[in-house]
Amino acid sequence: MKIIKLSILVIALGVFMQTNAQDNAKKEKRQKKQFSKIDGDSNGSVSKEEIVAFYEGKKNKKGDPFDGAKIFKNKDVNKDGKLTFVEFIAPPKKWKKKKNN
Repeated sequence: MKIIKLSILVIALGVFMQTNAQDNAKKEKRQKKQFSKIDGDSNGSVSKEEIVAFYEGKKNKKGDPFDGAKIFKNKDVNKDGKLTFVEFIAPPKKWKKKKNN
């Protein structure tokens, strides 16, 4: 009985891992497509101007306009004025809240 339970667990874990890998591959494909769409001059990096232009007129789920300059600033980790694909897909840094004085 223990062998059967263990076998079922191993199979379920394998299916889960395969599904997760497929989801990750789909997510990366979407991210590459979006990165290419934003990279207007196709130089392999995204400038502040490109990201601001991409988000111009677009709104988030709450209906608020995106701030392309702020998005760029928070994603440009090495502060070189351009976003690589790695910077683009990295989770955003936590937004700093202004202190009320």
